[in-house]
Amino acid sequence: MESVNTPDMLNLSVERMFLDMTEPLDTMLGLQMLQVVRSLVDISYKMGHSDGRQKGAPFNPCSLCPHQSA
Repeated sequence: MESVNTPDMLNLSVERMFLDMTEPLDTMLGLQMLQVVRSLVDISYKMGHSDGRQKGAPFNPCSLCPHQSA
């Protein structure tokens, strides 16, 4: 089974946006909420990747996908 990881740029974007939004909150609370959001982003990315493989055109993968077979 292929290991699919969320791209680093997506993780960094989510982290930056979420930490900016939670800045007024307690630091520990903001970091705990960020962990939940990271998990949701990771699950969503993996589900989208899986759906794309099953329902998409396997003979014509997206050229931007970091997980496409070379």
